[in-house]
Amino acid sequence: MIGHHGRVRRPLVLLPLVGLLLTGCLRLEAPEADAVAGEPSATLLPVSPGASVGTERLEPACPDPEPGAVLTADDYNEAFEELDLPYWQSADVGASAMLSDGRVLWMWGDTIREAEVEPEMPRMVDNSMLVTSGTCVSQVVNAEHGPALPRDPNELSIWPMSVVRTDPGPEAAADVTDVVVVYCSRVQRGDRMWDFIVRGTTVAVYTVGADGVPRLSEAAQLTPDDPNLGAIHWGAAAALDGDWLYVYGSRNTGQAYTYGHEVYAARLPADRPTDPTAMQFWDGRSWQADRSRVVPVIGAAEGVAQTLSVDRVDGTWVAYSKLGGDLADEAATWTSDSPTGPFVVQPVLPSPAGQDTGYIQYTPLAHPEIPTTPGRMVVSVSRNVDDYDLLLARPQLGRPLFSEIPRPAAGA
Repeated sequence: MIGHHGRVRRPLVLLPLVGLLLTGCLRLEAPEADAVAGEPSATLLPVSPGASVGTERLEPACPDPEPGAVLTADDYNEAFEELDLPYWQSADVGASAMLSDGRVLWMWGDTIREAEVEPEMPRMVDNSMLVTSGTCVSQVVNAEHGPALPRDPNELSIWPMSVVRTDPGPEAAADVTDVVVVYCSRVQRGDRMWDFIVRGTTVAVYTVGADGVPRLSEAAQLTPDDPNLGAIHWGAAAALDGDWLYVYGSRNTGQAYTYGHEVYAARLPADRPTDPTAMQFWDGRSWQADRSRVVPVIGAAEGVAQTLSVDRVDGTWVAYSKLGGDLADEAATWTSDSPTGPFVVQPVLPSPAGQDTGYIQYTPLAHPEIPTTPGRMVVSVSRNVDDYDLLLARPQLGRPLFSEIPRPAAGA
């Protein structure tokens, strides 16, 4: 299936073909599926608790956030426009979670770095992490100066989709203040930019200690390896509510002239975010363990982009995405009193895909935890250009655009 990250790997000759691909009228050649494990692993990466202490750092250091400070979309746009970090020049996605001290953790996908900052590494890496304190932005730098989450042992790329912050459990170290769960696509790349297969979902867990630095503590496969182009991609959105972590999956139906993705709902105990055996799936009437009985909570006709956000906002469940799929020109909210719907859709913001102009907008996400103008909610959209050389020369063109939309009212 076509994912949002493929758009920046080379000049975008793919764009005129994407519509045909998503309708099922054309299927570009994908790489032959590698033989990798078909069942989830208990642990994907050999991460030892405490082993990375002292190797990750935040650059530059930022002051503590100002209590009660209001941040507008204009504030974020100015901060990111002026940003000049060696390991973060531009990136897409930008899923966020607010930490307990008021800072915001951001997970990004394909990330452009300064030229020659690491000559032995590619100019673009699969993912990165930023932490903001107000409008001060820090990059998370590890000992290897690589991505925040490395490729797995099968050399599959890891692309973040959604981020959730939870309280530390009784097993956590005494100084741990936050546990951050990141759901990611696990991707097999081919030789061309559209040559890749989404193989499944990897979940990474970071802990934040007394020094305020997020450190990787665990990474595991949530779903089995499955190269099926029509598979549900779990973790496209995630939201915490009480003792449950709701994990949403998106699916391209492959139906002709249907560009939107279906949305499915599952849930996990909040203290078991990496355990696939603990997943329960919504079958239209109840939560149960048989994933084959899962049914869509949002249909493809009014469907979303491949990656979206879902949050509980003032008691209302709010999904935010492109209305009609990745190449649509309008962002919308889907609201419900329940995590499983029914959802009512409302267009809220123009968001031109731009495939006819060379300036692309995709993957709108909401950030309802950020305190902003009363009655409003901060949202972002990924931006890019269809000329990879131009992106390398002017990475500012690939930085997110922030906006504000009406904050959905309770019971809307």
